[in-house]
Amino acid sequence: MAKEKKITKKELKQPDQFHSVAARAFQYIYENRQKFYLASGIAGLIVLLLVVWGIYNLNYERKANLMYSLAYNSYTLAGASDDDIKTYETAVKIYEELINKYPKSDAAKLAFYNTGNIYYSLLDVDKSIEAYRKFLKKSSKHNMLTSLAYYGLGYCYEDKKDFEQAIESFESSNESIEGLHFTSMNYANIARIYEKMGKEKKALEFYKKALEQTPDPLIEALVRSKVATLG
Repeated sequence: MAKEKKITKKELKQPDQFHSVAARAFQYIYENRQKFYLASGIAGLIVLLLVVWGIYNLNYERKANLMYSLAYNSYTLAGASDDDIKTYETAVKIYEELINKYPKSDAAKLAFYNTGNIYYSLLDVDKSIEAYRKFLKKSSKHNMLTSLAYYGLGYCYEDKKDFEQAIESFESSNESIEGLHFTSMNYANIARIYEKMGKEKKALEFYKKALEQTPDPLIEALVRSKVATLG
């Protein structure tokens, strides 16, 4: 027959110790109840504010996204037509309204990038540059669109014959992207600008860089032709 386990004095004291500690804790809470009520009230208020702020942000972003979709679809779904200019102008107005109403939204950031593209299509290079610059102030270096914005800036400055800024923009585009295909395009663009500047040696250098990086056979053929001509 198994022996009964004896309960030690230490084990007998444990429940009493627990009740003693609990009693002291409740006594402390009771004596300082006003402080506890205040602390719990503040904690509750903080939770409530966080919930309200979260709901506000969701609603804020939702409304901004609806406006963004309206503007984006107004010209991307229309297709090529004689009314392209009017379609673009309508889209720009919606984008600008979005930026004014919801300036801190993610959609507003994208709106700056898209207006840069639209203004370039409308041949308004100065406004295109302004829009791209505003987008870049808000974007991350690792954002894919950051590279494309610098890419667009490169063409804008090239159109203005500001070749130094154009080269700088294409170089910045390369610093913001991963992918050999796009890198080769930027090198080819830089080479073309050096060629326009009459710097054939630098142009040849960058055409060769483009040739080393391109995976596209068509671009490779075009660049090889340039290399052969300059070399």
